[in-house]
Amino acid sequence: MEKRKRNILIIIIALIVSVSIITPLIFIFVPFSFGTLKLSQIYTGGMATDVVVSNEIAYVIDEADQSPGGLVIINVSQNTNPHILGSYLGAGVPWAVDVAGNIAYVANYFEGLEVINVTDPSNPFKIDQYLGSRCCTDVQVDGTLAYVADWSRGFVILNISNPTNIEVISRYEMSGSCVQFHVYNDIACVLDHYGSYTGLVILDISNPSHPLEIGSYYLPNVDYWNPFIVENLIYVGNHALNGGGLHILDMNNPLDISQVGFYHGGGSIFAVFIENERAFLADYEKGLIVLDISDTSNPLKVAQFFDGGHAHDVYIEENIAYVADEEDGLEIVQIL
Repeated sequence: MEKRKRNILIIIIALIVSVSIITPLIFIFVPFSFGTLKLSQIYTGGMATDVVVSNEIAYVIDEADQSPGGLVIINVSQNTNPHILGSYLGAGVPWAVDVAGNIAYVANYFEGLEVINVTDPSNPFKIDQYLGSRCCTDVQVDGTLAYVADWSRGFVILNISNPTNIEVISRYEMSGSCVQFHVYNDIACVLDHYGSYTGLVILDISNPSHPLEIGSYYLPNVDYWNPFIVENLIYVGNHALNGGGLHILDMNNPLDISQVGFYHGGGSIFAVFIENERAFLADYEKGLIVLDISDTSNPLKVAQFFDGGHAHDVYIEENIAYVADEEDGLEIVQIL
């Protein structure tokens, strides 16, 4: 009888131990989504990190040095059935992309800014290149101007009126390294990166030949990433190991920037996209997070999509999210 009791006790203990081990694993590995519907997914080479959509075509940066990889051009006219049209895989490590008309501008970590003709998506080819420091990590195009994050050379403004002969207009050096930025009207919010943290520098770029610093904002132990400006507000993620937050900053007075809202519930925020009083966060650890920011002082999570990948970037068109999800390639998700 005693032996039987001991056996039962051993079984109970074993079950408790098993549950204590398995339960955390479930929370770690089981996909978690609500308020979203996955429409499709397409493999892009193994390391999808950036995406922009123009005229029903998604331009995805995949850092993998294998086919397709590089700049991957995808037809997304049918979101449930995307298909690859072509790709451009050159030297270096492509990092970010923006598109204007039939020209794609690719920021490359070792090759500067590459100008790619995508008139025929099945046969894209390079038509010019800005080398700079050779380490370009972000690009945004506006009319005849391209803005570039050129690591050690700072924030660079290029004349792209002739894409086959781009020219430097000006550059603004950072105290640290220039890694990312967002341009809105005549204002640029530029990341100034140091070893363990990243601050924000606000530039007046109404005169492209002479960018003028009008404000800055630094917090200790905060590694800001991928800012997004809307009117007088800056939405910027913290992607440090102790991060996971969305900071909402008021720059109505650039000399006295203040935090007006904060969301803490992410893992590591790599990108922010704002549309229609909603913030879309590409969270490396938790996937796509959607926040209601109608009350900027109190952002509320209203949807999430996570199926195990590593979200690097997100682009929104209407209620469709295009997520560069590293090893999972491009994921297309409807926001319900």
